Amino acid sequence: MSVEAVRRRVVRRRALEWVAGAAAVTAIAAVVPLIPGALGHPSGPPATGRRAPTVYVASLGRRAAGPGTVIPISTVTNRAGKPIPVGRNPFRIAITPDGKTVYVVNMVSGTVTPITTATNTPGTPIPVGRLPWAIAITPDGKTVYVVNRNSGTVTPITTATNTPGTPIPVGRRPYAIAITPDGSTAYVANYGSNTITPITTATNRPGTPIPVGRGPSAIAITPDGKTAYVADSGTFLYTGKGPDGVFVTPISTATNRPGRPIRVGDSPFAIAVTPDGKTAYVANLDSETVTPISTATNTPGKPINVAPGPDTGPLPIAITPDGKTAYVTQSTTITPISIATNRPGKRIRVGDSPFAIAITPDGTTAYVANVNSGTVTPINTATNTAGKPIKAGGGPIDLAITP
Repeated sequence: MSVEAVRRRVVRRRALEWVAGAAAVTAIAAVVPLIPGALGHPSGPPATGRRAPTVYVASLGRRAAGPGTVIPISTVTNRAGKPIPVGRNPFRIAITPDGKTVYVVNMVSGTVTPITTATNTPGTPIPVGRLPWAIAITPDGKTVYVVNRNSGTVTPITTATNTPGTPIPVGRRPYAIAITPDGSTAYVANYGSNTITPITTATNRPGTPIPVGRGPSAIAITPDGKTAYVADSGTFLYTGKGPDGVFVTPISTATNRPGRPIRVGDSPFAIAVTPDGKTAYVANLDSETVTPISTATNTPGKPINVAPGPDTGPLPIAITPDGKTAYVTQSTTITPISIATNRPGKRIRVGDSPFAIAITPDGTTAYVANVNSGTVTPINTATNTAGKPIKAGGGPIDLAITP
């Protein structure tokens, strides 16, 4: 194995360990490891009576464990607005379906900050559990669910009053959450327990844990709500046979039973489903590939190479609303994949460590948060060209776009 190959493997392992919570939380804002995930065409004026979408960017801050901000960016001008103060190390961000409120997970503070989008003013921080890590909002916008990694719980928040409910016990080191399209069930990936906990949202009661593979770290649910796909990333500890995470587990939401594991690449770490529900795309960090899975048969297709050369990756995936293109992040680039052919296009240069990506509702622009560059890069999806980077504070790590 070459020196460069060893260096890249070490970088990937460190990135995964950091994302999995192995690194000291207080050091996150100070040193963020290298992580694989013409002017960008803005969305343009909205339809009559509607506001143009706004990108909200969670920025860690420039000091270790210090206060962070949320940066609003206009999709019409691609200009950043006045930073909105939130808690320490804002790590995840979600927006209600009506676009009226942004909820920001402050990892070190153990709180969630609500932001009114009409005025961009933050509300009173909402206390949750220890090391809040992930967030999801029900389709009706009535409840926010926050995964507390170190507490082994999920905190429900009523959006009408912004009050937290009784914490819901789940498994060890819960990592990710996804909610079915009908809003009836939230599925929580318990990285430390190798299980998925289903939560009935009507009662906020957890169901029987569902066994999956090692280190579940991502969940995606098909648009019809029938199947949840879980990326079993492994424990990130290499053996003589390679990484110990190489599967995706399908779960029937009707029975909450796992299906036969689907073999993908090494360390599957992100997953996204096309709008028509026909294909799930899995980013395999250590294989530097993306595996398409036919949801009709749960069979994997030919791996798509997305990070040859010096780049490491991939991590996050985003799919355009028309279902034509999947965008996958690497360490300094984005690779577009044609969904019709499953072929990668020319890599798009962005900033250092693109940690998150989101696409405007009209599909014209993808916004990429470059955590180590302190910028957000807009990408014109019609031409796959990157626009001028937008300054977004110290460590933009997640973003979301209003409807």
